[in-house]
Amino acid sequence: MEMISASPTAASPAATAIENSTKITPVKASGCGVFLVARVFPLMSTGSGAGATTALQVVTWVGGITAVFAASIAVAQSDIKRILAYSTVSQLGYMMMGLGVGGVSVGMFHLITHAFFKALLFLGAGSVIHACHEEQDIRRMGGLGKYLPITFATYAIGMLALCGFPLFFSGFWSKDEILHSAHLWQVSQVPFYLGIVGALLTAFYMTRQVCYVFLGPERLGKKHDAYAHGAAPHESPATMAVPLMLLAACAVLLSLIGTPAWPWFHAFLTGEPATVDFARFTEGGIVPVMVTSSLIVFLGLGLGWWLYGRKPVEDATAPDALERMQPAVFRVFQNRLYVDELYAATVIRFQAWAARVCDFLDRWVWNGAVQVVSYMVLGLSWLSRLTDTGVVNFGFDKGCGGVTLGSRVVARLQSGQAQSYLRILGIAFTILVLLLIWSSRG
Repeated sequence: MEMISASPTAASPAATAIENSTKITPVKASGCGVFLVARVFPLMSTGSGAGATTALQVVTWVGGITAVFAASIAVAQSDIKRILAYSTVSQLGYMMMGLGVGGVSVGMFHLITHAFFKALLFLGAGSVIHACHEEQDIRRMGGLGKYLPITFATYAIGMLALCGFPLFFSGFWSKDEILHSAHLWQVSQVPFYLGIVGALLTAFYMTRQVCYVFLGPERLGKKHDAYAHGAAPHESPATMAVPLMLLAACAVLLSLIGTPAWPWFHAFLTGEPATVDFARFTEGGIVPVMVTSSLIVFLGLGLGWWLYGRKPVEDATAPDALERMQPAVFRVFQNRLYVDELYAATVIRFQAWAARVCDFLDRWVWNGAVQVVSYMVLGLSWLSRLTDTGVVNFGFDKGCGGVTLGSRVVARLQSGQAQSYLRILGIAFTILVLLLIWSSRG
């Protein structure tokens, strides 16, 4: 992707759309945290025979709350990628809850299945954006199913896999395994009900998205770039269509490795032999949970169809069906439960205050201390220079002048003439005799 963005003139429209489909804004989600928790699961589960340690309870509750929290935000979003981004956050919550209540195989199986059908959905969103010439607002789409048959079919498969449509899609088996483990969790049944609510919301907002994008009348508008470029929305080239079909096949076929009848993925992780046994469906209340989750999915799909498919939106500026029913609640979800505002009022404001404090300390405390030290060093240097110039140099120069003068006097005495030396000796001898006479008289 970096090569494509580095040379936009050489990038094809399909490649640009693929790149756009991978840019999740503003939410960035990743399964690295799920994999990390799975790797340290033996440490987190140590100390409890039932596996319900404090660490795993925290993982479970955070996962369950996240699943519902992010799904409720996705219900009222209008950006096609933003809906999928919050859906990813919700499914990450599911995975964490699965790790907390069921262990590594439960959470990791949903991570694997989700990787395929969510990649399918994001690539499908890229295909839609490519067809609509960078339009991402689902309210301005509509009726794209007849223009994008491959994208529509594969997107529908990814949507049903994400919703957990019964029996034929991998998301159903991985999600049901999480719900079944949550139903058997000895600590509390609340995570199970959180998972049920999350499943209902997932089916609802994905039906809403599909109805807005692929069904109903066209709302793109003749003045939109799609028509300005001389063509209506069109199917993506094979570089995008073929991966869509491969991912759609994986979204279906992965269901074969995680059913209760043949839990191959669980056996692969545990090192146990995988055997086919349909009698496992009768163990531990699996069938009641399957029926319950299926009814919840059908309810979510039905509500979505009732509000958005039965009476399609005619105008891009028309209010949302939920907005007409509950404008205040819809506005709260549309504004992402005001998490950004809360974050700005707390974390951002604290960081701004801390930045001002650091700036004050840097300017007036640390910089002031540095200035004081520098002035002290500068004063010492001036004092050292004064001492060196006025005392050391002056004394040294005077001493050198005295030595020079003495040397000149001595140099005159050292003339090299014998008569001068004899004259000096005679004078010195005379002075000596006079001193001895004077001293003897005294």
